[in-house]
Amino acid sequence: MHTSWLTADQYASLSTQVQGAFIAPLPAFESLLVGGIDNRKYLQGQITCDVDQLTDSNFLHGAHCDAKGKMWSQFYLATYGDQLITVAFRDELTASTAQWKKFGVFSKVSFDAGQSQFACFGLGGDNVASLIQQLGFDVPKRGGLSRNNGALLLALTDDHFLLLMPLDDARTLMQQPLPFAAPTVWLVQHIKHGFSYLEQGLIGEFVPQMLNLQALDAISFSKGCYIGQETVARLKYRGGNKRAAFILQADSAELPAAGTDIDIQLGENWRRSGQVVNAANIHNQLWIIAVLPNDITPADSLRLSSDSAPALHITPLPYSLN
Repeated sequence: MHTSWLTADQYASLSTQVQGAFIAPLPAFESLLVGGIDNRKYLQGQITCDVDQLTDSNFLHGAHCDAKGKMWSQFYLATYGDQLITVAFRDELTASTAQWKKFGVFSKVSFDAGQSQFACFGLGGDNVASLIQQLGFDVPKRGGLSRNNGALLLALTDDHFLLLMPLDDARTLMQQPLPFAAPTVWLVQHIKHGFSYLEQGLIGEFVPQMLNLQALDAISFSKGCYIGQETVARLKYRGGNKRAAFILQADSAELPAAGTDIDIQLGENWRRSGQVVNAANIHNQLWIIAVLPNDITPADSLRLSSDSAPALHITPLPYSLN
């Protein structure tokens, strides 16, 4: 854990035994400030979402791809004064930042790491609206954004939120008697909502549709050109994508790393079928979001490729892939 706003003792005290609304520090999520008079124009040619649709009261979910349409990152993008601010898991944000800086030398655009300015939290649970109001925010609807004293609250769904807060305020917040929870609590909810993020070993492995980003309003098919657009558009209009993200659950103490294989039973044999993208485990309840063949069904027998090889069960996605 590398953070100046969350102490080791505070982190160690966070619990997975929470009921109702919670707020979870997310030290593995970071931000990037994109400034300069060309910031919107520059990012518009880099990412899958339509920057022209960004206002002060919403945010965008998007992806950043290489020339072959494989993702460097997926992220959330909002305005912050004259700047744009991007929030993502640390590994993928680092990958995208390196690429954006490389090509940004040809535009009037600047990049400043946000970890020295902002802390990230996740909110969720039953009656989370009351907790949000207690923190001084209006409760935004899905896709909306609420602001309070320099902090931004992003509604990923109507009960699943990201909070970006200035560091001094975050340090003060951590001293308050609030229902703090371990990051795992929020990550389980993230998986149950069908969201994902890219850890180091999977950067450059997936096109956006493999992580269902078309169903999460993270791809604009009407905006102008961007890096990787040809591949992303071809998969929509000509087909050819044969993989998608699925939510899996198991009764197991395991916590597989990103990239761990998932096997499918074919007759008496097992064959590699997909791989873990993200996993979280609370009290021996394992939740996984994994990339699998898009014709997989709950009737198929799946297992984690590990020593104990627990059986994996498909749970319904909260959105349609059609």
